[in-house]
Amino acid sequence: MGVVAVMLLLGGGWFARRAYQQNRPQPMWVPLPINPELPLAKRDAIIQQLKTRLSDQQLLVKVSGDVGLRQKWQLASDEDCARQIRQNFFVRPGEVDTPMGKMPSINIGVTGKSKDQAVSGAIALRLMEEVRKILGIEAPKDAR
Repeated sequence: MGVVAVMLLLGGGWFARRAYQQNRPQPMWVPLPINPELPLAKRDAIIQQLKTRLSDQQLLVKVSGDVGLRQKWQLASDEDCARQIRQNFFVRPGEVDTPMGKMPSINIGVTGKSKDQAVSGAIALRLMEEVRKILGIEAPKDAR
């Protein structure tokens, strides 16, 4: 009887740990390297502009439709998905490793659960396409 109890306890512990690991926060972002000589005030202004432009409802509905979030998140509409993206996306300063060494960057991404990191990564990449349009940056030639 004791062996069965220990096995059930260990099995339950394994499932609990697995559920915990899958539901941990897992931010996914795409770094946008910026000129290291750019003043901090200008960088902060760019970050604020991107936050404002990326939180537009129509843009987020389009992102939701392009990524197929309604089916993946099982929500009623793309508007609901857009609200969820707005709650979870971020634009913040950071650093990125480049062949020339560490450079300052602007990180555009989404916070989500560890089990949904593929979806979060797809959203971050799609938001980066919009950032390139907003800032007038050409996409890398090998991107597609």
